[in-house]
Amino acid sequence: MKGSFLLPLVLALLSGYSSAQMPSESSPAPTGFDASGSSVKPQQQDPAHQGETPNPQLFGMELPLLDPSTDTVKYNGGLFDVGNNAAVRARFEKYLQQVPDDSTEAKRYQALIKSILKETQKAGRDKNYAVGGAVLIRVGMALYKADKYPGDGGQSGTLASAIVSALDSQRQMLQRIRENQEMEKEMRKLLTEADHWQNENNRRPSGGNSKDGKGGKSVGPGSNLLRIARNVKQSAKLEGSQAANEAANQAAVMSSKINYQSVLVSMLMARRFDHVVIGARTYRHVFREGDTKLDLNEDSKAYQLFSGGIGLPPTINTLDTLASNARRDVDQAIQSVHGMLARNKLGEATQGLIQAVAIGEFMQSVTTFPVEARQRIARYWTLRKRALTALNARDYATVEEVAAKMKEMDVDFDDSMLLSYTTGKKRQSDLAIRNARKALQAGNEEEFNKYIQEAGIIWPRNPNLDKGAEMIAKYDEGDSIKEEFQNLYKGGEFRKIARERERFKIVAIDPELAKQYEESITFVMKMDGMLQQIKSVADQDTSMGPCMAYEKMIEWQKEDPRYADDKEMMLAQKDFESRAHDFVQALRDADICEQRAEYGSALSCYYRAQCIYPQSELAKQGAKRMMDVIVSATYE
Repeated sequence: MKGSFLLPLVLALLSGYSSAQMPSESSPAPTGFDASGSSVKPQQQDPAHQGETPNPQLFGMELPLLDPSTDTVKYNGGLFDVGNNAAVRARFEKYLQQVPDDSTEAKRYQALIKSILKETQKAGRDKNYAVGGAVLIRVGMALYKADKYPGDGGQSGTLASAIVSALDSQRQMLQRIRENQEMEKEMRKLLTEADHWQNENNRRPSGGNSKDGKGGKSVGPGSNLLRIARNVKQSAKLEGSQAANEAANQAAVMSSKINYQSVLVSMLMARRFDHVVIGARTYRHVFREGDTKLDLNEDSKAYQLFSGGIGLPPTINTLDTLASNARRDVDQAIQSVHGMLARNKLGEATQGLIQAVAIGEFMQSVTTFPVEARQRIARYWTLRKRALTALNARDYATVEEVAAKMKEMDVDFDDSMLLSYTTGKKRQSDLAIRNARKALQAGNEEEFNKYIQEAGIIWPRNPNLDKGAEMIAKYDEGDSIKEEFQNLYKGGEFRKIARERERFKIVAIDPELAKQYEESITFVMKMDGMLQQIKSVADQDTSMGPCMAYEKMIEWQKEDPRYADDKEMMLAQKDFESRAHDFVQALRDADICEQRAEYGSALSCYYRAQCIYPQSELAKQGAKRMMDVIVSATYE
């Protein structure tokens, strides 16, 4: 029954809660629900999404994306109204925050409705159900009592008034029927007298006189003719009155039925199913001729509900069936919600409660739902909304945080697909930042801007975007840094370039400067490595180590004069000179003597240096050079 009757009913009901709240005729009717109770409409009906690319997919499944501006979720080729549009969602959230009324007045009202439903379960043509019968009177009195409860919303009083109005109309109809019966008797009497007088006229000779039998007075045939005419006229008046009474009865029946049916249909549309059941059951005993067909305008929403959504004839019995099934389904849904909450299945419990509230918001099982259970579902519902909003805002860190909390609350919550999606998006954003960095290093500003923008679109709150912002700032300062770098490079300030390599990295955008930048860094790294090696040797062998270190530094400076301009090299050389003072002094003395052409003295100094550091190439080469000069005796 639920599949064939209830779902089309709900679809019609959720298009508006009452006749005053119904959407315009142009609004498309919902055609389905998602797990949150959202309604769906074809995507092409929303011009805001025309021409959009499809949603991203994971493992062949489409991911829903929320649009907060329209309260819709795009999924599976359709647009779902969140919570069946903002009105339903607001009602559900309001319901979750309400505290059930457990006052004495509320309990008395619930007991009254239950007693009325039990009272109206009786069937058949019991004499107590006759017009004005005892049961109908008790039902009416109970409804007027229930009307005093504020939560009733005036529904009981409206239904009671409809019943009383129908009964009053029935009494007036019975009164007119009795009047017609009395008039029928009077007409028969008049016609009988007229027949009698006509027979007398037929027996009497033409023109003769006779006694009237009461005073001997003679009566002529003309007197009977006058009497006959008077009776016929009086009978015609009575017949006209009968016709007027019958027409009034027909109009009264139609008006009374329409009024009663309108009340029942409006209550059905307002989801007051208890009152619909009560009204439908009493209807059969107020109007006893057996005609339960609803008199609906073909252009009305109610007629469209039956003809298009349900496919059943519009009758009182159909209203009773729909309302009864709705009551049963709501009660079963509430029972299942309790069971799922007991097993910590918050997702299914939330969905079940949404459906129960959407269908039977005013049912006793819904209105008395415990406040503790409402608060649990409210917390889960809030997390779910936050997850959808964060997912739509592409705030993947928040999505993962909320998903973890939802998993703690719901044992069945599967976050694998959600986390796979967020992880993929985060990596995609990081990859775009990596490509932007490469583009910046290659000096391609256009590619850099493209990749940075792509990374921000994919994951706006990517913390690595701050590095991109720093790269942009550096790029904007590139001209002044480039000029400073060029001055340092020309001045041989390679160590300063190496020391502030991160700041000068921006110059790598220029291919020519990139070579100079790499050259400067490499040169300094090479110097530092060489210094580390000779310092280590000098520290290990304090006698000859400093001599070796000094000699190596002299060789390096001859190979590349730039070593002599480095401050660290100069400081290290002075240190080695101090630690190898005798060896250094011997070499310097030999050099001075050689410049003065005092070759014998120079040879002696070189020998002295070689004695101090036998492995000295400088002393060995100097001594050989002096020997060659002395032997060849080529003096200048």
